[in-house]
Amino acid sequence: MDKAAWKAANPAIGKFRSLTDVQDFAKQAARLPAKEASFRWLYLNQRVEGTSPFLNRTEWAANKAEPDISEGDKCFIGLDLSASRDLTALVAVFPKEGIYHVASHFFLPAAGIREKSISEKIPYDLWAKQGFLNLIDGPVINPAEVAAYLAYISSQFDVQMVAYDRWRINDFQRELDNIGAQVPMAPFGQGYKDMAPAVDKLERLVAERKICHGNNPIMNMCAANAVATRDPAGNRKLDKSKASGKIDGLVALAMALGAEGAEGDAPAYSPWDDPEFALSV
Repeated sequence: MDKAAWKAANPAIGKFRSLTDVQDFAKQAARLPAKEASFRWLYLNQRVEGTSPFLNRTEWAANKAEPDISEGDKCFIGLDLSASRDLTALVAVFPKEGIYHVASHFFLPAAGIREKSISEKIPYDLWAKQGFLNLIDGPVINPAEVAAYLAYISSQFDVQMVAYDRWRINDFQRELDNIGAQVPMAPFGQGYKDMAPAVDKLERLVAERKICHGNNPIMNMCAANAVATRDPAGNRKLDKSKASGKIDGLVALAMALGAEGAEGDAPAYSPWDDPEFALSV
């Protein structure tokens, strides 16, 4: 927010370089960690890391209102299947009058849950007792259990689309077929091309306080751990390999929002948000 630094890095500010443009982006950067890296790079001419925290904890906490969900409501679902012993996330988003009500469902194997809680220093056992985590009998996650859970959700709500990561999806779809569940599903790429619009949408909705995530502790953990990586064109994605811990729930939430597509007014756009434009001037 140092205007002297703005001037030093942008000698033409107030002339052909818009002061309002700089001010607007600076305000976003002050609130959103992911925007800070872009501002420092494109506006202050500073070198930055390729990764950055995705969400501000205070901004995320401001969206902790309980979701308002009723039987028959329309929803979009993001499904992030895991390895056999890892966290699986199924997140349903219910859009209502511009507000996005979130129902988060998480799964882990029941066998060894106490030991896993101790070794990873994450209270999975407590969350299971509190009803935030679904434990599946046995040492590994049985895709049939998750498929049955999705089938139940689809019987209660108007599921428009289930966006899924292709990882292990064949086993999951086979289990859906075995129980005769007809659920609309589509693959959702995990690269920059598909994830960038979803990530941008999630960030905007959090900043505008249009998410009701119900203060789910597992989703809170995922949001706190998430980092965004950026390609040379400035597109972002949530990167599990760079994260400080589990982010499966937030990835599933982004996919659910991406399955719905763009809604409402588009976020304000400046050509200076585009690194290729900035470098061409």
